[in-house]
Amino acid sequence: MCIRSKLSRVSLSGSLCDLCASVVVSVIVLVSTFLVGVEHIRAQSRSSDHYKFEVGGNFSLIKFGEQTAINKVPYCLATCKIITEPFSHSTEVGLGARFGYNLNRHLAVEAEINFFPRDRLYEGGRKLEGLFGVKAGKRFRKFGVFAKGRPGFLRLGKGDFRMRPALCPGDIPEPIGCFDPVAKTSFAFDAGGIVEYYPTKRLVVRFDAGDTILHFGERLAVTSVPALNPGVTIPFKIGLLGAPAETTHNLQGNIGVGFRF
Repeated sequence: MCIRSKLSRVSLSGSLCDLCASVVVSVIVLVSTFLVGVEHIRAQSRSSDHYKFEVGGNFSLIKFGEQTAINKVPYCLATCKIITEPFSHSTEVGLGARFGYNLNRHLAVEAEINFFPRDRLYEGGRKLEGLFGVKAGKRFRKFGVFAKGRPGFLRLGKGDFRMRPALCPGDIPEPIGCFDPVAKTSFAFDAGGIVEYYPTKRLVVRFDAGDTILHFGERLAVTSVPALNPGVTIPFKIGLLGAPAETTHNLQGNIGVGFRF
């Protein structure tokens, strides 16, 4: 009788221990699952606030600085100042596209292509601009402020001239009719600032402003040569003269919309 009582107590004690162990294991599993789920939700929340890729389009406007060259002209009493592209519209309007990759919340690499469709002989023809570089700054919940530095190129559809295989008078400046326009590519560097506004987590409204630095190599340029007095502003003759290499500063601004994913 005593043996049975002891055995029943031992059995009951073992069952209680097994039940407690099961409850403890279940609680641990439930707590672990809950914590993992919370961390997963937090990770999703963080990732939804920062997308890696961005594509967009933009409206671009560039105001070209005056290109000048100092050349010796035989009938000038002194060195003449040659103003290149005298009839050009200093401001060009174009459209562009942009692709970017966000390395983190503060740094991104991007590429931008802009096309300026105005096609006039004295203005270098149609222009294609390509810029590739980085933007760095601070992104807040609804807006971001960045600096940018992007080297690239500017290709002018009529940026230089090649003499036609025909007999032309040796005049100064040489008549434009004796030459055919050819394309020419120049180095460009875009330095400036960016302000972004985020209406939603994926949509970006972007404003760019900066100095597009252009380096033009030696070329034949449409010029106006003044009369004997270098101070005369009315051109005496329009034609082509060799222009030396030079660097110009040009104000450029963009307004665009992008989509992050």
